[in-house]
Amino acid sequence: MTRPAAAAPLLVALSRALERQPDLALTLAGTPFTVAELDAASRRLAGFLADRVAPGDRVVVLARNGRLALLAWWATTLRGGFVVPLNTSNRGPILAHQVHDADPIAMILEDEFVPVMDDALAGTGLRVPVLVGAAEAGRPASGPVPAWATEVIDFDAAVAEGSALSTTPDLDAYATSHLIYTAGTTGPSKACMVSHGFAANMARQMHENLERRAGDVLWSAMPLFHMAAVGHVLGSLQLGSAMDIAQRFSVSGFWDEILRSRATMAALMGSMLPMIAGAAESEAARKAFGQLRVVSGSPVTADLAARWTERFGVERVGSGAYGMTEASLITFTPPGEYRAGTAGKVNESFEVRIVDKDDNPLPVGEVGEIVARPTRPAIMFNGYWRQPEKTLEVFRGLWFHCGDYGRLDEDGYLYFVDRGKDYLRRGGENISSFEIEGIVAAHPAVGEVAVHAVPSPLAEDDLKVTVVPAPGAQIDPAEFFAWLHPRVPRYAVPSHIEVRTELPKNAVGRVLKRVLRDEGVTPQTWSTDPRAVTGTSGAAGAGEQA
Repeated sequence: MTRPAAAAPLLVALSRALERQPDLALTLAGTPFTVAELDAASRRLAGFLADRVAPGDRVVVLARNGRLALLAWWATTLRGGFVVPLNTSNRGPILAHQVHDADPIAMILEDEFVPVMDDALAGTGLRVPVLVGAAEAGRPASGPVPAWATEVIDFDAAVAEGSALSTTPDLDAYATSHLIYTAGTTGPSKACMVSHGFAANMARQMHENLERRAGDVLWSAMPLFHMAAVGHVLGSLQLGSAMDIAQRFSVSGFWDEILRSRATMAALMGSMLPMIAGAAESEAARKAFGQLRVVSGSPVTADLAARWTERFGVERVGSGAYGMTEASLITFTPPGEYRAGTAGKVNESFEVRIVDKDDNPLPVGEVGEIVARPTRPAIMFNGYWRQPEKTLEVFRGLWFHCGDYGRLDEDGYLYFVDRGKDYLRRGGENISSFEIEGIVAAHPAVGEVAVHAVPSPLAEDDLKVTVVPAPGAQIDPAEFFAWLHPRVPRYAVPSHIEVRTELPKNAVGRVLKRVLRDEGVTPQTWSTDPRAVTGTSGAAGAGEQA
């Protein structure tokens, strides 16, 4: 197999794009920009940050897709810092943990998230400068000075007044670019140290996997706190292909966005595809028939792919790839070799095995744990931030243990079977059951708790909370839901709650979540989803809150 040349990291790809296509379009939250305009603004912001951010410093970013999020990424990279983009749905203890764990030198926030951060960090003792920008163009950021801020700086003023950085750092491929927090399975969420080489290789894999062309326009609402969105932006620079990055995803507005952007490709999260395919007919969808050549997302069944092709005229539906924050794309589809229903093919960047519980390789066709290791330097994560023991743990036997289960066929295509780790996935987000259980356990009436997955009609998982009341206490599911809802990230709001007298356990007292998952939604389950079969009424009204 011919090995491709090393892919260009951000600053190299940006430099090449400025030479060849300075007017290359990147549309952010509906506002069009050229690469030249964004580069100039990021250099001014980097110049402003020069006295505050040094190589290796962490800069926390909390913002929706838009100019602020992208400039914060590029400017921090120009200073050699680590970008720490946090999920905009995070709040409370989870948000506080991630901020403190990153140990930032500065933060860059949209003003709508200042009170969220203020609530999370109240009484923690953190003291950092913060740049605050308004989500709406032309409106000055406003609000009280947070107790944790040493100074509050207007983001737009910093961009306008900064002395443009004229030099470009020569960053090693192994140098960390991002800290990306991923759900912990036996402890709090931990950050993957993503290198510049990793991001560059992932971006190349992504545009090759989707057979993206220079003339394509890629539309996506994937948030810039996900490496998938980072990869698509970087891939746009590598390829010289325009991209339109929406601020939010909307089922009802999806086809209007495709028409407006003139997109030929759309990068979606897996749960978005069935929602769009199941939506009512619209004039915008009829007008856009055949406009999209490729729509990515995972998982995609053969039936779902056929519905998209027949109804919307899309040639290819599905990512045909398998990856994770720690390891980029372990498999992807070579040009012209896409197979619907698979998770891609083992490629030149990784070796992949299927192993049994003792790490012995399994024959073709047998199901086991997916393990992988890189074949090239600097294309995998550098480890977990400040947790070397966790890094060693996942590299048992010098193979990275993905924790997921699958099988390989005789042609090297991977078929995803199931997740083995004790976390859930909903709306493209990994959810740590450990973290949510910790929040639930803080309720004074809760004695024991288990958070686990149940099947969702939109693929991926729904979240169920099974609780045992403390001695002498009673728990009303609706009241409990109202208490929990504001304390967890939006993507982790449970759809199902069940109160029991005891949890199933093994001989040593460990909760058997396998049993709870198999039982699923029972007649005793209170549900926020009106489609669920439960023994309660009034569930639809609760669902409106979620």
